[in-house]
Amino acid sequence: MEYIKGTKEFTSSPCVVVLGNFDGIHIGHRKLICKALQLSRELGLKSLVLTFDPHPSFVLANKEPVDLIYLRCEKERILKDIDVFVEYPYDLNTAKMTPENFVEKVIAGQLNAKYVVVGKDYRFGHKRKGDIGLLEKLSSIYDYKLVTIDKIEYNGNIVSSTWIRKEIKEGNISLANELLGANFSIKGKVVEGKKNGKRFLYPTANIIPHRYKILPPNGVYYSHIYVNNQKYHSITNIGINPTLNGQQKVVETHILDFDEDIYGETVIVELIEFIRKEKKFNSIDELKQEITNNINYVTELIRKHED
Repeated sequence: MEYIKGTKEFTSSPCVVVLGNFDGIHIGHRKLICKALQLSRELGLKSLVLTFDPHPSFVLANKEPVDLIYLRCEKERILKDIDVFVEYPYDLNTAKMTPENFVEKVIAGQLNAKYVVVGKDYRFGHKRKGDIGLLEKLSSIYDYKLVTIDKIEYNGNIVSSTWIRKEIKEGNISLANELLGANFSIKGKVVEGKKNGKRFLYPTANIIPHRYKILPPNGVYYSHIYVNNQKYHSITNIGINPTLNGQQKVVETHILDFDEDIYGETVIVELIEFIRKEKKFNSIDELKQEITNNINYVTELIRKHED
């Protein structure tokens, strides 16, 4: 994949363009991407995803883009089959572009779009005045074809990033994963902790979550962890570890049947199922017993899934 960021000075060869914000790349977004990849293969054109950096809310509302479902480094993994991933600089000049100017300068000009794939509710340009009606109207002028995709519903409700954020914040990880079409994940570099887990015979791979990354409630989760592209079953605790007087929020993952030094390695933790809330235990022995109980629970889950 070619990755373009931090510049407006680029041009693309003829391509199939997918437009969207793509914060949480959910099952609706995946349908857009699949359609673009299909057209790309059939027509011999590059596939290109265009989104913005920073998040428009940072510029328009002057607030930090907190609660992001996927960070850029996580999007790259999901969009690995796309030929070109563009994070177009979103500044006040970009925000003030009329929809017509955006189509002329960016979509038709820089991107050289021959097909444009969007959701039917896609809005763009200054004050979000552009819509699929305008994209269709301008398609004959700028020689591209417009492909629109219906919204995806789940149990009668339209799938959206807003809905997914709500489910993640409430700890409904299994449902969030259904809506995402993949397991919610946290990517980061393994840092050295206090080595309490190792002292208790349950070593953990610890990562510090990015400040903009949305996280579920503090607690324990059944998880998968990817180390050097190898998947392992694991148990993840998100929180400050009150029993051991922790201060900073950490994602701590105990990897089952694993005994390697992975400090400094970049890992991906996928949350599969919520097990219990974070709580403070009266003693280290109580904590160790609870960890053992959690491991037994996850081992039984794995056995049931494999049967």
